[in-house]
Amino acid sequence: MDIPHELLHVATRPDGSEEWACGVCARRILLRWPPSFERLVLTEGDETVQHFGTKGPITVLGVDVAQEPDQKDRDWLGENGIAWSA
Repeated sequence: MDIPHELLHVATRPDGSEEWACGVCARRILLRWPPSFERLVLTEGDETVQHFGTKGPITVLGVDVAQEPDQKDRDWLGENGIAWSA
């Protein structure tokens, strides 16, 4: 896995949305926080790497989830035409 890129908060627009930019690959996004969460990608940059940002004293680098579906979930997947090979 490639090294994650850090997004930096570069501006807050009058409507409250925030512009974030990556100094490595030029990715740029607009974020609007809940209750009306929205993310708009302005410039794609490198979509093969994970991006993270920090605001205040908290940093979130991402979450890895490795939970296998139980039999009930596998049955549901199969009933809905989703092949699951685990």
